[in-house]
Amino acid sequence: MINNQIFRVNVMQLIKYYISLMQANSNFTKSIHLCIYLNRKDRLVPSSELAESLMTNPVVVRRLIALLKAKKIIGSVAGTKGGFFLERSAKKITLWDIYLAVRENDFFNRPKVNPDCIVSSNLAVLVHDTFSEAEQAMEEVLNERTIQNLTEELKNILAKKRA
Repeated sequence: MINNQIFRVNVMQLIKYYISLMQANSNFTKSIHLCIYLNRKDRLVPSSELAESLMTNPVVVRRLIALLKAKKIIGSVAGTKGGFFLERSAKKITLWDIYLAVRENDFFNRPKVNPDCIVSSNLAVLVHDTFSEAEQAMEEVLNERTIQNLTEELKNILAKKRA
């Protein structure tokens, strides 16, 4: 009976972790979308337009924008004719910058330690180097790509579709 309860608790923790990871990844891709969209516009863009583009609620957009504004990726102008714009040049906004702005946790979550379990109590040491290498590799790849790169790739994709 106790083992079954522990199993259910661990499964629930895994489900919660998976959902949070999916949400974090979703916020990352939505934020990339916002930045590319803003880069393609020569005007201030209201949150309602951004929400329509993302097919989501404007509240979700405003929450992401707040995170991106805190890292000086997106700026805003208040008022009825206001809206949002890229605070920095698209050439200087990397995907790593966006990832850092919107991530909620480390990519590799470190679970709570059970001091009575030899695996759990040593897991952090066992996976530390592997997780660090993976995060460093991810940083290197994401730092190579900018919003300008992706905007240009989008232009090429659209040109091929028209041809």
